[in-house]
Amino acid sequence: MTGNSTSNMVVSFTLGGLLGAGLALLFAPYSGERTRRKLMDAIDDAKEEISEYADRVKAKIG
Repeated sequence: MTGNSTSNMVVSFTLGGLLGAGLALLFAPYSGERTRRKLMDAIDDAKEEISEYADRVKAKIG
C-alpha cells in the first residue's frame, strides 16, 4: 500500500466511526444523561483494558 492509500483508509475509517457514533446517539433508546453516563463508563472500561494490554505487552518485551 502506498502512503496516500493508507491515509485515505484511515480517514475513511475515522469518518465512518464518527458517523456511526452520531447515528447511534441519535437513535439511542435512553435519555441523554443516561446515554452520556453509559458512554463514559464504556470509555473508562476501554481505557482500563488498553492499559492492562499495554502492561502485558511491556512485560513480554521486557
